[in-house]
Amino acid sequence: MIKYIKRYLLFAIIIAVIYLGMPIFFQGENYKYDAIEYQFVFPATSLLAGVAYSWKHGVDFTFPLIAPIIYIGSVLIYSHYYHWAIYVFIYLIVGMLGCFIGDMVYKNNQAEKRRKEREARSEGDDYRIKITEIKIEEKNDK
Repeated sequence: MIKYIKRYLLFAIIIAVIYLGMPIFFQGENYKYDAIEYQFVFPATSLLAGVAYSWKHGVDFTFPLIAPIIYIGSVLIYSHYYHWAIYVFIYLIVGMLGCFIGDMVYKNNQAEKRRKEREARSEGDDYRIKITEIKIEEKNDK
C-alpha cells in the first residue's frame, strides 16, 4: 500500500496544485476564462499526468481516478455549479487515454532495453567466427 502511495503522491500533488490553484486565477472578473480552464487546462493536465505516470510505471487503471477525485473537490470548493460535474467523466476518460499512450511508450522502452541487453550479452560471447581468407578455385573439366 505504501509503494502505491509513493508512486501516486507526486502526480497527485501536481494535479491538486493545478486543479485547486487554477480556479483562484479565474475568479471574479476573469470568470469568462472558465471554459478554457475546464476544457483545455484540466484535460491537458489529466492527459499529461497519465502519460508521464504510465511512461514510467506501465498502465495502471487506478491512476486515472486521481484527477476526477481532485476535480470533485475543486467543484465543491470553487464552483457550486454541479453541472460542471459532467467533466468528471471526461477527465477520467482523458486520463485513461493518457495511461494507454504512456503504456505504449513504456512497452517500447522495455523492448528497447531487452534488445540492448541481448546485444550486450552477445558481445560478451567468445564464439566469434573470423573469415580471413576466401579462396576460389576454378574447376577444369577439359
